[in-house]
Amino acid sequence: MSIKDHSNLSVITIQSSELDRLRSNVLKTQIAAYRLLARNLPVSDSLLNACSYKAQLATVFHRHLQQQEQDQTTNPSKPNSIVLTNVSKPDDPNVDGASKTFSSAREMYQWLVQNIEEASIHRTQQHPICLNPLYIQQERDKRAYNRISKRIHELEHMPANMSNELRTRALIELKSLKLLQFQKQIRHEVLNTTKKDTFIQTALNPRAYKRPKRHQLREARTTEQHERQRKLEIKQRKVDKHQKLLQAILTHAGDFREYHRRYAMTTTRMSKAIQSYFANTERELIKERERQEKERLKRLMNEDEDGYRKLVDEKKHARLALLLSQTDTYIDNLKQLVRQHQQANRSRGRPPKINSDPSEEARTITPITTTSSTEQQLESTSIDEQTDTDEAKRDAVKIAATKEDDEYDTKESYYSIAHHIREPITEQSRLLIGGQLKPYQLQGLEWLVSLYNNNLNGILADEMGLGKTIQTIALIVHLIDYKTNSGPYLIIVPLSTLSNWAAEFQRWAPQVTVLQYKGSPQVRKLLAQTLRANRLNVLLTTYEYIMRDRATLSKIAWKYLIIDEGHRMKNHHCKLTQILNTHYSNAPHRLLLTGTPLQNNLPELWALLNFILPTIFKSASTFTDWFNAPFATLPSEKVELNHEETLLIIRRLHKVLRPFLLRRLKKEVESQLPEKVEYIIKCELSALQRCLYHAMSKNRTLIIESQNGKGGRRALMNKIMQLRKICNHPFLFRE
Repeated sequence: MSIKDHSNLSVITIQSSELDRLRSNVLKTQIAAYRLLARNLPVSDSLLNACSYKAQLATVFHRHLQQQEQDQTTNPSKPNSIVLTNVSKPDDPNVDGASKTFSSAREMYQWLVQNIEEASIHRTQQHPICLNPLYIQQERDKRAYNRISKRIHELEHMPANMSNELRTRALIELKSLKLLQFQKQIRHEVLNTTKKDTFIQTALNPRAYKRPKRHQLREARTTEQHERQRKLEIKQRKVDKHQKLLQAILTHAGDFREYHRRYAMTTTRMSKAIQSYFANTERELIKERERQEKERLKRLMNEDEDGYRKLVDEKKHARLALLLSQTDTYIDNLKQLVRQHQQANRSRGRPPKINSDPSEEARTITPITTTSSTEQQLESTSIDEQTDTDEAKRDAVKIAATKEDDEYDTKESYYSIAHHIREPITEQSRLLIGGQLKPYQLQGLEWLVSLYNNNLNGILADEMGLGKTIQTIALIVHLIDYKTNSGPYLIIVPLSTLSNWAAEFQRWAPQVTVLQYKGSPQVRKLLAQTLRANRLNVLLTTYEYIMRDRATLSKIAWKYLIIDEGHRMKNHHCKLTQILNTHYSNAPHRLLLTGTPLQNNLPELWALLNFILPTIFKSASTFTDWFNAPFATLPSEKVELNHEETLLIIRRLHKVLRPFLLRRLKKEVESQLPEKVEYIIKCELSALQRCLYHAMSKNRTLIIESQNGKGGRRALMNKIMQLRKICNHPFLFRE
């Protein structure tokens, strides 16, 4: 903005940048005032004055006016008229071109203020558009019309190389769209004509042209009164009819109840008499049956086979008799299979070798011809602890064994047939120098030697901690020392226990040559050369190397095949079982070591027995059906078993397994075990454990971190258990 001099007029110039700075300062001042108002703070008068653009503009012109007056005082020859250029109304008749002349700056200021107010009055304001349905419909029609126009344009400019079918369809669509305006016109004319010619008969809604009848108040009251009276009469008739029906029903019910009361009293007296008679009879029968069942269970638990069979025959118990007959049949079959197995092994030319030293009088092989069984000696855990000599102990065992007859066969014991050759062992071998065997371990060694002498295989299933490893080492040392059978012996163990086996051999039998077959392929290749030279007694290896190096290991004539953790062989179709049965079948003796031999699954138990004695336990289905479902072949009998039948089946299963399986529990040999020594080693808590332990013991809370990264506290119950978990490892808390 500038003030020019026309025909000797003075010029006052206001730069546009100065006006921009003025507007910017006013805007900043207004923002500062709004911030104060938002915080409920007072606004000063000077700040309010600075917020006004008019006041600031007046200040600027007032400053220029003072400057002009000073210039006129110093130079009075100049006129005092002012010309304002770049005004907002160039069409004003008072303005020449794009400028306007004023006699003074005050007049120019008044003119500017007036033009600003008029501009603010006539400025158009944009009001928000409300939700107008008519406007929305118009916009929708407009969009539809635009789409139709666009589609018509596309159809009119279709390419010429289209197929006839597409061209026909496009032409039909184009003609249909072009008829839109014509259809709208026809509808409009029809509607206009309908409105002009409409009367009641031709109207779309005739009821709209009818005037409803106006009812008088008197007529409404009369109608309401008649309707009320009619409803009361109908209701009264219904009540009377219902009362008559209820009275008739009550009368008939009374007669009916009286008749049946007399009849029920008579029937009740007769029923009570009959029930009392049959209840007394049934009670006596139940008492007698329970007494007989208790007597049978007592005979069965006391292993009185003759008395038990006599009671079963007296009462003609068909199911128990069937179980006993099946047991006898299966036991007889097993006897024949055991004899065939022993004869087949003897025919292979391996007679049992015993020590010929005459000083070893106790170590002689004696065939069993009596009906007593060594199974009671093997199961016994304490044999007259007060005896001082081994001879007295052997006598006590013999007396205990002869006191009890065999369970199912008094002519020839099933156990005695399996262990026909007996070799009493009272002391351990001279090569076993690591310590003194416990009495139950000597019994286990005697049982293992009996299996060897009778050409049988077995399962040593002592509870964990009773020394299955030591008994196995004692067996190998005994065979080397007294049977002149130096091996080689193949022992298959898990990789985690391989070093423990080697350490036990080094401790108990250092004179026995033990080779650990493990390592890289190059190391195993060097070990194979040692195997071919037959310069070892025992080979320790794992399941993996047995399967991986079967081409090398299966060529050696192993004397004994011993498998630790033998329950791994419970799957008859697993790769390890198939490889051992196929490539290592030349081993004449097999022994399984396991702590859990009896599984709830009979096929798994059969798999173990089939591995050690495949010629005796051939069929899995026969074994399973005999123990699992003895009454399945009888359609008229219930398959479920009662307590006595279950106990009888368990005992016959134990009877079948007893010659081939030896198991002792810790509670049975507790008196022979050494005293338990407990060492308490105190360990320092880590920093995290100490922090968690202090928080838990003081507040019963733990500081945790949730999944979203936020921390918090968690209250826990059972303070002692949580402190134990913290002492074990703090990571037991997932949080």
